Amino acid sequence: MEDRDHQLRVGELAERTGLTVRALHHYDEIGLLVPSERTYAGHRLYGPDDVRRLYRIVALRQLGLSLAEVAAALDGDGDVAATMRRQLAELDREIAERVGLRDRLERILGGIDGGGKVTVDDCLTAIERTTMIERHYTPEQLERLAARRDEIGEERIREVEEEWPRLFEQVEAAIDRGAAPDDPEVQRIAARMRELTAMFHGGDAGVRDSLDAVWRETPRAEMVAELERSGVADAERRVPKPEVMAFVARAHAAAAD
Repeated sequence: MEDRDHQLRVGELAERTGLTVRALHHYDEIGLLVPSERTYAGHRLYGPDDVRRLYRIVALRQLGLSLAEVAAALDGDGDVAATMRRQLAELDREIAERVGLRDRLERILGGIDGGGKVTVDDCLTAIERTTMIERHYTPEQLERLAARRDEIGEERIREVEEEWPRLFEQVEAAIDRGAAPDDPEVQRIAARMRELTAMFHGGDAGVRDSLDAVWRETPRAEMVAELERSGVADAERRVPKPEVMAFVARAHAAAAD
């Protein structure tokens, strides 16, 4: 449907979108999607603005929001592009997870085709990959992370993504010169890392712990591979080496003493 003087009846809108007439009626009844006009006979007529709002409703529902949360989000922000960016970020995350699972399954099947058997370890590995996100994050935490991403904005996120590799390199340089975890320069770097991390967890201890767990429990090679599959050219720089992670952990501990 083009942005012109054209409207759809509820049945037409249901057919075009794959939603049920009953769902559209319900959205109207609760005030979530009230058609802009009605015929003299009382039939609902949906215009271009209604369709754009419906897109946002469907997209936010797919991100796990309740109808009440969707209503609050729509009332607070009418930016369709922001909703699309949020949905794209969620899709990118899901795609990265599924690509990782696909690669693992292909390696397992390659062994089978070569005359091998599916071992218990193979099955456990596939299950682990399938459930990795669920192990680390609750649905509520994923919602909060997505919301924080929207609040921060794509431009600032890109700036932070560029800063992390520089901080990792500064830590490596500190290790090479024999600095202690409580060295003032090391503490400055560690404090900056905490600031950047706090931007995303927003002070939520549960989300912070989940972020830490992902970094601790996901092999570095796997993280690098996933970034490379996403088209990141300098993936190696963006994932800290184990010795860097360990040194930073000691620096954080020294700051807490």
